[in-house]
Amino acid sequence: MSATGQPPSYAEFADIWRTRPDISGDPSFAIRALRQSVLHAQSMPSGPELDWFHREPAPTGVLGWDALLAGVAVFTGAGRVSAGTLDWCRAPGRWSRELFDPLGVDQKYLLLESLRTPAALRERNVILAIGNLQGL
Repeated sequence: MSATGQPPSYAEFADIWRTRPDISGDPSFAIRALRQSVLHAQSMPSGPELDWFHREPAPTGVLGWDALLAGVAVFTGAGRVSAGTLDWCRAPGRWSRELFDPLGVDQKYLLLESLRTPAALRERNVILAIGNLQGL
């Protein structure tokens, strides 16, 4: 939770991920925490608070997680935030060069997980089925 008692913004999530080994050391737990942020962002009306929620996070130090955060920001903010708010998502450090699968899906399910991954993540080489972000 952020200082406001709401799920953390993407910038706050990145700070938490960098400073708390219980989050960064447990990808499943980190994704469950990020899901709360995604669900919160999707429920917010357009306006300054939504723009603030989508502000640029500091790099986590792991390219895959930086790409994942950019992808979820585009997923929840495209067409809803003010012009320029998501410009940070296009920076080179927000795209993974290698396939990033934070949950380590079994190879035999990788194609299925890829098909279930939102385009904003898949185009960044991130594999994470939408159910992990929306609780489906």
